[in-house]
Amino acid sequence: MQILLKYTYLMNPDKVRSELDNLWRRYQEILNNPTWEDLNEARAILYLTGNLYCEKIALEAIERRLHLIDKKLNIIDFLAIIDSRSNKPSKLRKNNLFQKLEEFYIVIKNYKNKFSRGKYYLDEERFIKLYNKYNPEYNFEIREKGKHGNKKIIKK
Repeated sequence: MQILLKYTYLMNPDKVRSELDNLWRRYQEILNNPTWEDLNEARAILYLTGNLYCEKIALEAIERRLHLIDKKLNIIDFLAIIDSRSNKPSKLRKNNLFQKLEEFYIVIKNYKNKFSRGKYYLDEERFIKLYNKYNPEYNFEIREKGKHGNKKIIKK
């Protein structure tokens, strides 16, 4: 995660992609051959990359640089331009910093939308099933997006 932050501060989308890919591979290795200790590492990877990094750190890194672009943008306008794949703001697309921020955002968005099995992004559904299966605390379970609580007892 430290290396990921380093390349975020340097705004190097290729290195960020590489670091996220490394974390994804480790996460998948754990899900394919889980132990209780490794599942807790996977939980950390899931939280740090899927929640903290993609939802907060990466967006704040973009937002802090927007004032350096020729046209002052807020984060909502920036995301709308990128997500709509609009060619309309051609002046912005010629700006090197805009291009780098766009590439960085697309790397983050592609990572956040990754999944290989299950219905939730980042294979969270698969992780939750494995985590609850290996959890030595019988009465405790986790749910999507880090929610947790006591296991529901089904009465017959």
